[in-house]
Amino acid sequence: MEINIVSNKKKILLVEDSRLTALIAVKSLQSSGYDVETAATGEEAVQKASGASPPDLVLMDIELAGKMDGIEAARRILKTRDIPVVFLTANTSGEILEKIKEVKAYGFVLKGIDKAAMLSTIEMAIKLHEANSHAGMFERLFEKSLDELYIFHPESLKFVAVNRAARNNLGYTSEELKTMTPLDLKPEFNLESFRKLLQPLLSGEQEQLSFTTIHRRKDGTHYPVEISLQLTDYRGEKFCLTLVVDLTERRKMEDELKEREEILSAITGTARDAIVLLDSQGNVMFWNRAAEKLFGYSREEIMGKDLHRLVVPDERLYKVHRKAFRRFQSTGQGNAIGKTIELKAKRKDGREIDVELSLSALKFRNGWHAVGIVRDIRERKWQEEENRRREERLRMMLEGIPSPAWLVSRERRILAQNKAAKSLLGTKIGDYCWKGIHGGEYLTDKYRELFKKKGLLLPGAKCYFCRGDEALDKNEPINSEVELAGNIWDTWWIPLGEDIYLHYATDVTKYKKMEEELRHLSVVDVLTNAYNRRYFTQKLEEEIERARRTDGKFSLVMLDIDRFKRINDNFGHNAGDLVLKSMTEMIKNRIRKIDTLARWGGEEFVILLPDTTVNNAARLAEELRESLSQMDIPGVGRVTASFGVAGYCPGDNVDSLVNKADNMMYEAKAAGRNCVRYMNECE
Repeated sequence: MEINIVSNKKKILLVEDSRLTALIAVKSLQSSGYDVETAATGEEAVQKASGASPPDLVLMDIELAGKMDGIEAARRILKTRDIPVVFLTANTSGEILEKIKEVKAYGFVLKGIDKAAMLSTIEMAIKLHEANSHAGMFERLFEKSLDELYIFHPESLKFVAVNRAARNNLGYTSEELKTMTPLDLKPEFNLESFRKLLQPLLSGEQEQLSFTTIHRRKDGTHYPVEISLQLTDYRGEKFCLTLVVDLTERRKMEDELKEREEILSAITGTARDAIVLLDSQGNVMFWNRAAEKLFGYSREEIMGKDLHRLVVPDERLYKVHRKAFRRFQSTGQGNAIGKTIELKAKRKDGREIDVELSLSALKFRNGWHAVGIVRDIRERKWQEEENRRREERLRMMLEGIPSPAWLVSRERRILAQNKAAKSLLGTKIGDYCWKGIHGGEYLTDKYRELFKKKGLLLPGAKCYFCRGDEALDKNEPINSEVELAGNIWDTWWIPLGEDIYLHYATDVTKYKKMEEELRHLSVVDVLTNAYNRRYFTQKLEEEIERARRTDGKFSLVMLDIDRFKRINDNFGHNAGDLVLKSMTEMIKNRIRKIDTLARWGGEEFVILLPDTTVNNAARLAEELRESLSQMDIPGVGRVTASFGVAGYCPGDNVDSLVNKADNMMYEAKAAGRNCVRYMNECE
């Protein structure tokens, strides 16, 4: 029998623990044009099959030596890779065959079988896997198409397949659709009219049918569709393949377009600005009601007339316009095209008015036309002059502010400043505020790098903390504290119109430091600099709440200096104070940053130890007790303390937990002082 050599080299992973069997199989496969890689164990096979260059087929010995046999190795490979597996076996018992079926292998080859049979099985497995892969790909394409796809039998009209997009839109399940026909979805058709529709397709007169209709969903609602229908052959049998496009969005867009056209017509008729269309000769083609009101000419008076002859007041300017218009006629270009310019225009009654003209070019019917939007800016001109006077008044008001202050435009140009700004910071009118005040130091990284490299002054450039735009947009003052160069500034941005804001800042560093010092004093004990009882109680409440949420653990240590009254009586209160401060310093140097030491009252102290078991807390207490007993305090000598330790238990509150630690401390006192007592478990 002649063996066909594989034209495109396929890679085979041969998994065989017998060197002789593997050598024979490798030679046979390589002589037939396959690339062969070998593995002696199941573990090695899994590793190689899962690598960056997986094989096209795995030829797997079932009875491998080691912890993993061929069946288990195949299972693990198929979990991560879709690779065809063919088993090598000398045992064809029912049990072995059943295992081969379980892992969905592509067959098996008996050991010792002739070369041709083995190669035939391998080639068949590779081709079958490729066919399955292609079939799966086309099935996924059909199922995941965004358009609705249907396949039905042209005689029975029963649906053979309906994809997900169709099922989702219709609301039917796959099982429901198997019993249905296109007639169940198309209320405008009956059996006779639908078969008549299909006839040109079935007779071969047409290769494809396209039409629009209505589909009915399961819930009774309808939606418009466009249908493309054609015949296809599969295994000698004809089927109708139908592509259905939901036209709901398209119809919606068409309705929206029609509505927009109506709106555009209404806008041009009711617009406050004059809208004028000139033909290629400069004569008026369109003239809305706003143009009639602005220039005084009715539509009947102006249509077909040379607009510029009527509205340009200066004869010299009219001649310049005519020369420029000849260029526009041939090229559609001009100095005013695409720009907004201010100019004087003449009304029908001879009065001159200030207008703003936006001009654009439009080409149709082989000629350039001009579209102009003309706005009466007399009110704006008056407002601009009023704003100028207002700005002047604001400049005068600036001098009343003791801190450096500036008037800044929306573009962040300094429009005005007071003497304090000029003398203290040297800023200049006309500079960008971010450059003049801060030298660009506090620009965002993007703008600062661009400014340093290319010197570009971008309109959007601003300090990272600037809130001027926010103040203008909200039309309300914005105040925030900004920390710069180690100082804290009370900073204001106050809108003074649509495009101008007042900016000033006061150095409040010393006040913030005073505030911080006051806050510190409110939470610490003045003598020992440990936290006070009120602050400790707040921290303990927070830790209890955290433990309740996370089922966490923490512990409390309470200590009392032994015979402290005797120290005060024998050595004086100053000596007693020194003992308290020395002990506090020693404890602070030993505990963690997350731990909290507080003076509970008199010579009693308490330590909160988050995430700490009672046993660990007791060891810490013992260490602190020993360290304290060995300290030599000037003028006093050595002192001792009694320690009580308790851990948090579910249901504890501040009072119950403190009482437990306090009881343990008094047990230590009762046991002779200078010792540690603790409660080890929750009852």
